[in-house]
Amino acid sequence: MTTTTTIAVLASSSGAYAFTTTTPRTIRRPPRVHAQVADYASALWDREEFPPVLPTGGNVECTVYDIGGGLTQVLSKTCSKELPLIPHVGVRVYGREYFYSDHIESRSTEVMAEMLSSFPQISFDLGEPKMTRAELDEWLASPDLQRDWQPENYNVFDHNCNHFAKVMMDRVASRPLEPELIEPVLKVTEEMLSELPEWRRNLGLALMNQVTRLVVVSWGRATKKKKQQLEVSARNVAASDRNVTLAA
Repeated sequence: MTTTTTIAVLASSSGAYAFTTTTPRTIRRPPRVHAQVADYASALWDREEFPPVLPTGGNVECTVYDIGGGLTQVLSKTCSKELPLIPHVGVRVYGREYFYSDHIESRSTEVMAEMLSSFPQISFDLGEPKMTRAELDEWLASPDLQRDWQPENYNVFDHNCNHFAKVMMDRVASRPLEPELIEPVLKVTEEMLSELPEWRRNLGLALMNQVTRLVVVSWGRATKKKKQQLEVSARNVAASDRNVTLAA
C-alpha cells in the first residue's frame, strides 16, 4: 500500500496557508493462479502440488487422471498393496486429446475437459509439438502404429493407455514427460501384482487383466454417452457461431 500527497493552498485575509493530505492508493496485483493438487500426487510422486499449466495456444500437454474411484480400494485388496490410483493418461495437441482404449481415439479438448472435470487430475506442459498437424495425422494412421494398438494387444499391466501416452509424448512433444514423472505412473500397473507370492501372481495374471480391463471398460461406457452429448453440443455451438458470422 502506498499513498499520494495532495498540496492545498488556502487564502485568507491574514495570509496563505499550505497543508498536505494523504490518500491511500490501492496496488492492483495480478490474480493468483492456484497450484494443481490431487489426492494421489503425494503417494505417486512424493509431491503434494504442481504448478498450473497456463494456456499457450499450441503446446503439447498431458494429463494424468485417476479413474479408479471406489474400485481402487477393491483392486488394492486383491493385489495386497496400496494402489495410489488407477491411472489414465491423455495427450492433448492441436485441439484434440488422444488416448488408447481398445484402439487409438481422440476427442476435442473442450469435450474431454468437461467430461473428465470431476476426476482427480494433474496436467503437464510438454512444450511445442515436433510435427505438424498433417504429420501427426499421418503418423497416427500409419500401419505400424495401428498394428501395435489394436483391441487384442491391450494388456492392463504393460500395454495400456498410459504406455500409449508415453509413446505419443516421446514422438510428438519437444519436452516429453520426465522419467521421474511418467515411470511411477507406468509402474502402478506394471508392478500391480508385485506383492503377491509367485504362485498367486502367475495364477492372477489373466484374472487381474480381465478385472482391471472391466474397470476401464466400465469407465468408458459410463462416459461414452456424455462424450457424444458434449460433441453434439460443441458442433451445434460451432454451427451457430458460423451462422452469426455469415449473418454479420
